[in-house]
Formats: sequence, C-alpha cells, structure tokens
Amino acid sequence: MRGRTCILCGTPIEGSGLGGLCPKCYAERYGVARLPSTVKFVYCTGCGAYRYQGGWNEGLESVEETMTEYLKIYLTSRLKPTEHLEEAWIDGVSITKPFTGPGVYEVHVDLRGVGAGGRVEVGERAVVRVEASAGLCPHCAARMGGRGYQAEVKIRGYAGRLSSETLEEVKRALSRVSRGLEKYLVRVEESDGGLDLYLTDQQAARIIAGKLRSLFPGDVIESYKLVGRRPSGKRKGRLTISLRVLEAEPGDLVVVEGRKYIYLSSTRQGILVIDLEKGVERVVRLGGRTSRRDVKVIPLEEAGSDVRRLMLLSMEGPTTVFLDADSDYREVVEVPSGRVRVYVESMKPGKVYMAYRVGDKIYVVRSLDSGGEQ
Repeated sequence: MRGRTCILCGTPIEGSGLGGLCPKCYAERYGVARLPSTVKFVYCTGCGAYRYQGGWNEGLESVEETMTEYLKIYLTSRLKPTEHLEEAWIDGVSITKPFTGPGVYEVHVDLRGVGAGGRVEVGERAVVRVEASAGLCPHCAARMGGRGYQAEVKIRGYAGRLSSETLEEVKRALSRVSRGLEKYLVRVEESDGGLDLYLTDQQAARIIAGKLRSLFPGDVIESYKLVGRRPSGKRKGRLTISLRVLEAEPGDLVVVEGRKYIYLSSTRQGILVIDLEKGVERVVRLGGRTSRRDVKVIPLEEAGSDVRRLMLLSMEGPTTVFLDADSDYREVVEVPSGRVRVYVESMKPGKVYMAYRVGDKIYVVRSLDSGGEQ
C-alpha cells in the first residue's frame, strides 16, 4: 500500500502531513507564523534604553544588540502559529545591514514550528521592516535638562562645611559608588561647603547614600516632602537624604552629648571608640536621638590634658616604660604591659607617641617623629 504524498509536490509525507502538505510546501503556502510586517523601535540616545509597553527598559552593550533583543521579545509576544501548527517560536533574528542610527532596517526572522502532534517540524525565514527612531528616556531628559529630580542627597560635615580634603575624597568615592547609576544623576553641585546630588530615582539615591555612609563615618537622615500629585491622583513626593560626615582621624576626641570618646574607626553600626570615662571600647551610633549639634570633633593636637606625648623606653617583660615628653622627659611612666593598648602599626624604643591615659591603661593612638612633632 502506497504511503501518502504531498498534494502539491508529491513528496512522501508521514500520515496526512500538515494539511496534506510536506513541510516545505506548507511553509511556502501558509508560513510558520503570522508576524507584524512593520515594527517600531525607539531607543534612548543618552543611555541606550528602549521603549516597550509604555515604559523604558535597560539596553544592552550596543543599540544593535538592544534592537535584536527587543525584536525577539516583541515578536514573540505577537507570534501566532498558522492553522495546522500547534506551536511556533523564533529561532533567530538578524539585521541585514549594520545599525547606523535612526532609519528603516530589514530584519530576517527565522521561525520554527511543529504540527501533527509534534511529529512534523517546519521552518521559514520571514522579513520584518523595522522603523528605528531615537529619543530620550525620562531619566536622561531630566539629567540633560538639569530638572525633574525626585531625590536629593546633601552631604555635609558635622560642623557644616566639609574640609577641602574630605570634599575631594567624597567626590572620588562618588565616582566609584555611582557606577551603573549614572543615568539617575541629574546634576552634582558644590554648595555650602558640601555636595548636593540630584537624582530622578529615589531608590538610586538611597543606594548611593548608603554606599557613601559605609565609606565615611557619620549618619544618614531621610525626609519626605509632598510636591504635588501625579495624573493618576497619587501623591508625588521628593526624598531628601542628609548625610553628615564625621571628619575624625584615629586618636581624635569625639564628644557626643557631652561625653568624650577616643575615635578609632568607623563601622556599619556607628563609630568604634574608647570611652574615656570607663576605659572600654564600644560602638557609638550617631543619628537617631542624638542631635547633630551634640557631636563635636576635637583634633588630637587640641585634646589638651587628655592626651600626652610619651617616649617609649622599654616594652620587654611584664612592664612597659615611657618617658613623659610633656614634662621635659623628667617623669617616668611605668604600666603593666597588659594595660597598654596599641593602635599604631608598631612601637620602637626611642620613638615618641601620642597617647591617652585612662585609669590604669595607656592607649597609644599616633606615632610622632623623634623630635616629638607630627
């Protein structure tokens, strides 16, 4: 008994084929799937994002790659298998000429489909016309126009103005922590001895402020202001993040609500300090109930009687011996070695160090040269 053949070309087919046709004749007569003949593609010249379903989405490395990916997404959502196929999909998308900017492009779309209960596979290459146009996404439009920001990050010191050295450090840090978020930055301004950042995205503002806070000791306070309503009727607010930087070096005195601490370092929870009253290390959290007016930094050089210049004589055995340089080296200071806390890289006999004496403990916080000068 003879098997069935394609009703057009006579090629043997399995069962009834695809509507009585072989895969080749079926693709030529019906195609694999129905696609839009023309597709519009809009991309942002500022950041490479593309418009889809009323919003903007992040683009890939190049606009050509972005357009190819967009076409896969867009065409797949509108793909309709022809009548004798149960399933169809896009196997590849290729632009017939290099992408050079806005204009009309011919794109080849490779389609695959299956029918007859999954037993027969068919393929074809369709041609789609793409009209590419350029524009600006809301973030880039706001950034280039210097307006339309939704969040502000204000960076200052506890005394108000940042020192020029700290300001430069903050600028360098900002260039690192804002990588990948540049499109949200509308502008950066120096103002009142600090730095003001204006952003179109509130979450991006929180991320940048959080990363800066991890690099600089201080605290962060958020406030929210109603600035209008959206077309939908929802309230429209603007976020302000105030980041206060504590300009302190290890060994400086930090006074918080009248209590003195020796500053050691910054942590995610606050600042690591030595409590001058109790002689113990602890973490002090800035912000919260602590008013910024109640925080003061006293440089080590201005700590007065709280700090002494001590020359190390010996640290062998159970006792460490110093000469007090502030008494013209006439006073000998002997302390059990277990009571000396060292916060410098190393200590050598004959060198002078800045140190705090708290109860029966000595805290060595900074090294001086042989002449006793920093």
